[in-house]
Amino acid sequence: MSSHSSTFALVDDAVTISIDTRAYRISAVKKAAYRMASKFTAVIEVVNEERLLLVLRFKPGVTEAVAAESTRAFFHELLDQELREHVAEETGPVRALILAQAFSKTDLIRRE
Repeated sequence: MSSHSSTFALVDDAVTISIDTRAYRISAVKKAAYRMASKFTAVIEVVNEERLLLVLRFKPGVTEAVAAESTRAFFHELLDQELREHVAEETGPVRALILAQAFSKTDLIRRE
């Protein structure tokens, strides 16, 4: 049994995981689930303000090893999506200024 198998239990062709929304935004969870749609269907349930429950439903007959690898890949994608959202949030004002400058008929930056 691999270390992933003991962490992510495959029961009735599904893996159930809990997500802390203080660590991952729901939008990042949805984007990651969408990106992994070819591997499984993610059913997302809001438990409370700090917790999501995800059921990753695999095709019938999936092996435990494939389910564990797909679940691991989901967490990799989830981290990637969360970091993308964090960077977008931090750089939003700068991007808005660049777009405003690009589409403005006047120069927003004083040039001497």
